[in-house]
Amino acid sequence: MKKITALLTVAMLALAACGSSDDDSSSASSSSASSGASSEMKMEMVDNAFEPKTITGKAGSTVKVELDNTGQREHNFKIDSQKGVDADVEPGEDGTVSVKIPASGSVPFYCEYHKGLGMVGTVKAS
Repeated sequence: MKKITALLTVAMLALAACGSSDDDSSSASSSSASSGASSEMKMEMVDNAFEPKTITGKAGSTVKVELDNTGQREHNFKIDSQKGVDADVEPGEDGTVSVKIPASGSVPFYCEYHKGLGMVGTVKAS
């Protein structure tokens, strides 16, 4: 399963690199900053960890996080300070949350079932 995750990560990075010429990135950056455009990312929930542990994006933007529970137990993704960001995901299932990137500092997220075992992460501006 880790090989699949690694392959998906490499594929996502390759696709991102293909679409980012100098001309495209400058116009995308300015439109994202002014419109608060959203982006997407995938996150794996496995054992007692999130992979990756950090969600980054432009301050004030929204990131759609696709949750993939590859673990053996039910997991949860929760941000106390963001209303509606609380999703349970059964083993082998997927879920989605929309996360707002803070203007400054960072915001913690966690699995409410496994927080004590270190299943935590951070949302911050890039």
